[in-house]
Amino acid sequence: MIGAAVPSVFRGDEIDRRDLKFIRELGSGNFGKVFFGLYRGQTKVAIKTLKPGSMTPSAFLQEAAIMRRYRHDKLVPLYGVCSRGLPLLIITEYMSKGALLNYLRDNPEAQSLTIIDLIDMAAQVASGMAYLERVKLVHRDLAARNCLV
Repeated sequence: MIGAAVPSVFRGDEIDRRDLKFIRELGSGNFGKVFFGLYRGQTKVAIKTLKPGSMTPSAFLQEAAIMRRYRHDKLVPLYGVCSRGLPLLIITEYMSKGALLNYLRDNPEAQSLTIIDLIDMAAQVASGMAYLERVKLVHRDLAARNCLV
């Protein structure tokens, strides 16, 4: 796939992979792995990789195209992609507390959340969901495990 044609829509979002430093693995899924890293030595980022054979490169990059098109303060922002060379990468803002589900279940600081805190979290999720509904975008896997804190 090296040198494969990538839609020109990604060229403005292209990040030089030499500007990324992989620090630790955050998790994995059918698509590949997600790493915590640094962009240009200072910006904390999440780096999503495409595992060969898990999905087509165009389907993987379509996720980035959707993130690029739909921006909202309650959606994780896309920083860019690495579409030249392998593995393909999607770079987003790093959400330090991880998945909402794990945060609420496993994080000791979650034990001290008040009902006001929980309602605020629910309102933030609802705000992001309302935006997706307004732009007629169906997420298809909206769950606490896919909401990041």
